[in-house]
Amino acid sequence: MAIDLEGVDTSMEFCRADALVMSCGTVTLDLARGMVLLIWNKALQIHQLPKGRRNIDEPMLNAAVRETYEETGVRVTPLRLNIATRATPPMDADVSDGAPRKNPQVTEGRPSTEFLGACLYPDPQSDTKALKAVFYFVATADSTTIPASGTQEAHEKLDTTWCPIAEATTKLRFQGEIAAVLKAVEDVKKTGYTIGG
Repeated sequence: MAIDLEGVDTSMEFCRADALVMSCGTVTLDLARGMVLLIWNKALQIHQLPKGRRNIDEPMLNAAVRETYEETGVRVTPLRLNIATRATPPMDADVSDGAPRKNPQVTEGRPSTEFLGACLYPDPQSDTKALKAVFYFVATADSTTIPASGTQEAHEKLDTTWCPIAEATTKLRFQGEIAAVLKAVEDVKKTGYTIGG
């Protein structure tokens, strides 16, 4: 396959670190009860998925788990799923299950805690031009556990809510977050987990 180097050159953009906001969050599911964890943003009057900025040198998955706890008071556990990813498997990994791979550039059939996707958009809270990238991971938690209090930063005005997964498509304000929930559910089922009783 010939690579269009000119096309790559004209489409490639360099984004400085001070113009790129990296955030991480979770799609947290209570698998037994078929619920998804949301936040109610009192300032904006909308439901959202929990997420926040990654700290310097912090691994992305750690940031997603930490931000979810800080915004909701809910301790979550990352869920290992069969997520199709372009991440490279370890050299010693057997990624084949005997079936031909649909796309040799995509790793499938290897459960991991890789992010399931990302939402990209101009950061509406930045005083200067910045691109925001929110990487979502799938996690589990018990929706009947009482959230810890006092975990939010002083400026955050958020309420923790759980809703049936089927209602998330009408509660969430942003299409990108709805797509993240739908992808999480798809990957959970593809991996063999059962949602709800």
